[in-house]
Formats: sequence, C-alpha cells, structure tokens
Amino acid sequence: MASEGLPVFVRLVPIMTTTSSLWYAWDQYEQITLFRHAELRSLSNQLLPRYFTSFFNRGAPRVLALLMGTAFSCAAILRYSPAGVVHGSGAVPWYVGGLSLAVAHLAWAPSIFPLKNLIEKDAKEKNVTHIERWLRLHVWRSLTVDLGAWICCIVATVKTLS
Repeated sequence: MASEGLPVFVRLVPIMTTTSSLWYAWDQYEQITLFRHAELRSLSNQLLPRYFTSFFNRGAPRVLALLMGTAFSCAAILRYSPAGVVHGSGAVPWYVGGLSLAVAHLAWAPSIFPLKNLIEKDAKEKNVTHIERWLRLHVWRSLTVDLGAWICCIVATVKTLS
C-alpha cells in the first residue's frame, strides 16, 4: 500500500517539518528564558531590543519555511496520493489537521507582533516584562498548534504507511 503514488520520502516530510518546528520552538524558549534571570534583568532590558530584532529577522524565515513545508506536503499528499492509500487508511482527517494547525500557527501573529514591537522599541526599562508575556504566548502556541500539528502528522503518516 505504501508504495503506491507518492514516494515514501514525500510522506515523511510532514513529520520532519513539524518535528523541526517543535524543536525550534523549544530552542527559542530555552534561549529567551535566559533573559529572565534576576541577576541579568538590567542587562537583559538593555540587550533585548537588538537581540529580538536579530532573533525575528533570522528566525521568521525559518519558521515560515517549516510551516510551508508542512502545509504543502500535507496538501500534496492529499491531492496526489491514490484514493485508496490516504482515504482508505483513514489518514485524511489527520493530514487536514496537520495542515490546518500548521497554518493556524500564523493566527498567533496578531498577539505576538505587538509584543515584538514593544521589545524592539522599548527604552530599556520593561523588556523583560514584555519578554515574559511573549514567552507565555509562545508556550501556548507551541503546546496547541505546533504540538497538535506534529501529532496529526505522525498519526497520518503511520496510518498511510501501515
């Protein structure tokens, strides 16, 4: 069954991209959390505007590439797999879920960007407070849409390949 239609590699792309996305989210959390240490608070308030600008300029394209990789690979699997492979295995709702949750990551932008702008433009006084708010949103986004997309893509792939 797994040998029909698309190559196995294409069917593994959603797992690879969602795993990478989840791992990257965890790394971001670990890196940004360092700025919250009490003994570094004053220095963190000074460093965060420049750091966060670089952080977003370098990270946003990576995140978008991973999300697009997930969305496009799920869509390609749904569109180009023979009907019996995906539909017969019960994987369709899981691929749709993975695709939808990957795209839903972007729905958090209206909550994230105001905090990003506050941190980048702050006069070095409240940046750690802003970063704590950003981290709360980041954790919720990671545990909902990123983790959800990863679970959906694993289930979809297992169903399709078994």
